[in-house]
Amino acid sequence: MLSTSVELQLNIELPVAVTNIAGNAEEGSQIIVNRDQIASRHSCEVKIDIADSKYDILKNYDYIRAAGSIPIIDYNSRNEKLSKKDLIERKYDEKGRPFAPCGLLCRPNGFDEKHQRLSFCCFKQCMKLRPKALIELQNQFDVAGCLHADNKTGFTKHMYVKEHPRLVNEIPRGSKRYNEIKKIRSASERANSTLKEDIKILDKPRVISGNRANILSQLAAIVLLLNRGFAFVVKTTCKLTEPNSNGQIGKKDLLRRIPKSILRLLEIQLE
Repeated sequence: MLSTSVELQLNIELPVAVTNIAGNAEEGSQIIVNRDQIASRHSCEVKIDIADSKYDILKNYDYIRAAGSIPIIDYNSRNEKLSKKDLIERKYDEKGRPFAPCGLLCRPNGFDEKHQRLSFCCFKQCMKLRPKALIELQNQFDVAGCLHADNKTGFTKHMYVKEHPRLVNEIPRGSKRYNEIKKIRSASERANSTLKEDIKILDKPRVISGNRANILSQLAAIVLLLNRGFAFVVKTTCKLTEPNSNGQIGKKDLLRRIPKSILRLLEIQLE
């Protein structure tokens, strides 16, 4: 299990923790082991933890939130009944979004950090329905007699993290922001691909014992770290050698062209 730190401003992805175990049902618990490694050796603050559904375990959510981070973990519905009828009966869908009394699905309206709850509102979607859809809704619910019609945002419902710690998220599941953040998890796939296909350390390795497997996985992470770290240095150095319109490289030109996030790392070279 390899944990990758993604620095969006620097456009760099670095391995920061690795754990090697035999493949079993305990694999999903190793995210805590890796997070402990990160906390003991890195001074950085983790803002968001992204993982796939095998890490969808309650204790992982508790650990991540206690550390001040936000869990973005694919939800594993397991044996939940997800038919339309079952969802309506339990009053919220597979992404934790509640249904309004009329049956329309509510939309997120912000996260209350103090009370650890997501707010959802119907935003009176019935008022914007086409005639045919409105008639179908009226057959199931008295739209004109809705008790929430006078409210600015219509029907409102709070979904608390403590009641649904795995499903309800600080960043609403299915939202545009949630989906954009989840895409960052591809960094993990790129790391694995690099180790197997590019560096080839983990391409059909000869593993004689558990100790050898542990050593190999640690060496693989170290090599990947050095590979990407030096690649970043080379890439940044090449940017410093790009001439300006006059064919010369001036300090002011460099300062304007280099992002502030990178500039702090290069101040010694520019002085």
